[in-house]
Amino acid sequence: MFRFPFSILNPKWLYIRPVSHTDKGCVRRNNEDKAGFRFIGGNKTDFVAVLADGMGGYEQGEVASSMMVGTVNDDDGRTMRKDPRRWLSEMIAKANQRIYESSLRQQSVMGTTCAILLIRKKKIYCASVGDSRIYLLANGKLRQLTCDHTVVGEMMRKGEISSAEAARHPQRSVLTKAIGTSPQIEPDIFKLSCSIRKGDRFLLCSDGLYDVVPDDVIGRLLAQPSPRTAAFSLVETAKRNGGYDNITVVIVEINEKSNGDCNET
Repeated sequence: MFRFPFSILNPKWLYIRPVSHTDKGCVRRNNEDKAGFRFIGGNKTDFVAVLADGMGGYEQGEVASSMMVGTVNDDDGRTMRKDPRRWLSEMIAKANQRIYESSLRQQSVMGTTCAILLIRKKKIYCASVGDSRIYLLANGKLRQLTCDHTVVGEMMRKGEISSAEAARHPQRSVLTKAIGTSPQIEPDIFKLSCSIRKGDRFLLCSDGLYDVVPDDVIGRLLAQPSPRTAAFSLVETAKRNGGYDNITVVIVEINEKSNGDCNET
């Protein structure tokens, strides 16, 4: 399923071209991934994209991921304009409470990952919980911005295993954090010191993509001229490589001339 509703040109500085594509894959009966994006309020320089990969019993994963995306998409963004980091924290805390309380009422386990990309004027903010990822493709190089909250991700951060070993590790998909599985959650939230360049692309994706498609292939496919073609190619490549999980991608292309380096702060 494609979503490619608009491109927005703001003559002051920014042109954002978003597209998303999702597929249940070749094995799963349901698609528990959800994604959404929108401009916030009347200010066309404020943009948010969110991706969630749900988990739980029958249809519970779909409910959890929908609640996560809905929480972000339904908010009026007032706090965001004052304090973007606080807003991201509030969105995740609110979704966590909603999902956790729902699971208690239904006496069932449900939860979701999330990856959120926020563009507030010229500043880029990222938030994540779980193993859904945000990448940046800039100057032809693909860079993973978020860290996986998994057993293997923790081992990598401690230097216990290499990235090559992590890709083959049997516990690579075992989460250490998820939204809705406990009363409180501590997300990763950070800002990039980034001068936005024409042609830069952000990719939000579920693990159904990167588990079966290597990063070098992701980078090559993401670099295709059309974001729509890139989204389709990424999902179809994952399916050809097994498609063992749901696959969802959101591509956010930036078109604006600028200079400078990009570093996390």
